[in-house]
Amino acid sequence: MRKKFIIAFCIGLFSLVGIETVVYFLNRPKYVLHLPSVEKLESINVEETKIKEMEQMKEILNLLNPEIRTTKEESIQDSPVNTGEQIKIDFHFIESGTSTLYVYGKNKDFYIEQPYNGIYKITKEEYNRIKEFSLEK
Repeated sequence: MRKKFIIAFCIGLFSLVGIETVVYFLNRPKYVLHLPSVEKLESINVEETKIKEMEQMKEILNLLNPEIRTTKEESIQDSPVNTGEQIKIDFHFIESGTSTLYVYGKNKDFYIEQPYNGIYKITKEEYNRIKEFSLEK
């Protein structure tokens, strides 16, 4: 009798843990790309290129966020690792401070990575247009 109780208890416990694990992976948190509004920006640095013109800053923000980007892939580092060419983008705020994100290619795909937030997939065309900003002087 005692053996049956222990076996039933263990089966119930494992079932509960299994269900919780499945529920967690189905409902993992979604990360949302956080971009500043253009009105709060003094400039945007795309690599070494400093952009202060309002229309160009709007274009960069629109390229990064054509719609609200969401992902379930978390960024857990200050900058991406094991990637191809990275483009560092710094948002310089009027009041003070800077926010950074990276755009890069990896395994023939292209991504935006916001440190300690998420990793978001972008198109090759979006990547190439952002790269053009880094080449402007």
